[in-house]
Amino acid sequence: MAKHLIDQGFDTYVVSRSRGPIEKAISYGATEAQTPKELMQLVDVVMTCLPLPQTITDVYEGDRGLIAGASSGKLVIDHSTVNRETNQRVKELLSEKGTLFLDAPVSGGPMGAKAGTLTIMCGGEKEAYEKALPIMNAYGEYIVHVGPTGSGTVVKLLNNMLIGVHQAALAECYIMAKKAGVDPAIAYDLIKRSAGFSKSMDWSVDAILDRSFEARFSIDLLHKDIGLALDLAEQIDMPLDIIKLGERKVAEAKEKYGREDVSAIVKPLEEKTGITLTRR
Repeated sequence: MAKHLIDQGFDTYVVSRSRGPIEKAISYGATEAQTPKELMQLVDVVMTCLPLPQTITDVYEGDRGLIAGASSGKLVIDHSTVNRETNQRVKELLSEKGTLFLDAPVSGGPMGAKAGTLTIMCGGEKEAYEKALPIMNAYGEYIVHVGPTGSGTVVKLLNNMLIGVHQAALAECYIMAKKAGVDPAIAYDLIKRSAGFSKSMDWSVDAILDRSFEARFSIDLLHKDIGLALDLAEQIDMPLDIIKLGERKVAEAKEKYGREDVSAIVKPLEEKTGITLTRR
């Protein structure tokens, strides 16, 4: 995402808790800032992409945080997947400084980020969205203003709770195919052209058949997102029976394979059935 900003001519500054992303961004032409506060003071627009609600608190708040460096006329775009409460708290704290805020979770994974084709779901004031749009166009392909603060996050949680269900169902589908004597790759090819298809099949089939489970989107993070979705459902009194079943399957895979890609949700079922899916 940073590379796309640089390629589009934006002066880009970066800060991270990890050296790897910093070094990569610098190699593209970015400039390193020392703290989130300094970053906020240097630029007009800040984009964050962080794993947990607590990480948002760590990066945004405190003497060295983004909010400490905020001032009137600036904009913060948060691409993290967290919860509405976090979005709303950050928005209120930034508003006190005159800084606009947009919750804008992304979908598309590392492949979409690299290609600049991310889907971005945005919640916040129209003014914040319109100011953010020319910047997000550098790395996003389908960008929608959903509604007020927290709305983008709601759609992202809906999306990710479905991923859990889809991956759990696909595990059963592929193993059932092999157990019944059908090549899972052929089953995938036919289902892709039929009504049962989901994009989760495209995400997982090669990883499973080639036994390549390096995390593009980890089971740990998926489990966190489904938990946030279930918390939201409880708040609004929404029964989610099927999602809860999917959550149990994700939790089962998380016990041993939490740091692996979500496609590794298939592994516990492989162990139960004694069947390992590989490409013929």
